[in-house]
Amino acid sequence: MAGTVRVERPRPEVALVTLDRPERLNAMNHELVADLHAALEEIGADTTCRVVVVTGEGRGFCAGLDLKGTGVPPGANGLGRAQTSMKAQQHIARLIPRMRALPQPVIAAVNGPAAGGGLALALGADVRIAAQAARFNVAFVRIGLSGCDIGVSWMLPRLIGAARAFELMLTGRLIDAEEAERIGLVLEVVPDGQVIDAAL
Repeated sequence: MAGTVRVERPRPEVALVTLDRPERLNAMNHELVADLHAALEEIGADTTCRVVVVTGEGRGFCAGLDLKGTGVPPGANGLGRAQTSMKAQQHIARLIPRMRALPQPVIAAVNGPAAGGGLALALGADVRIAAQAARFNVAFVRIGLSGCDIGVSWMLPRLIGAARAFELMLTGRLIDAEEAERIGLVLEVVPDGQVIDAAL
């Protein structure tokens, strides 16, 4: 797969999906979202693939929505501002249901910051393993949005309990890998540089 998402086969029956915008900490623009949709669709139809590992290139997992510009979502040319915004939200919001609908289990190898929509991608996986450099936060609240973006408000309470989830969604507080492991957000914390090997 070309563009902003790489799909590799490091082992038989394993697909390694890498978000590849390291200069922006793999922040989501509409090209990355479209490339990730295409990769997940292709993997979901591949009967030779038995597990998927998702990670980020460079020092970040995914910094969420690219606030410096996301581009135009597919199918939005010629639409007004409100309709374009709706198309953009729908395009991004469909990522997690697509990931959850895969027949293969998904492991998030969180190699660095996972904020906002990046946290949602990590939550959408079946298993999360974090490098020591991983950081997590519900970043939406810091720009005046609710914590329901891409399903965080549905998934987070089910993983770590309502009280902890609500505190994180209301404050946008950054938590490190050790706290994420302690509260059950991630299964395991491994040294930096070893998270993909641990996931494999």
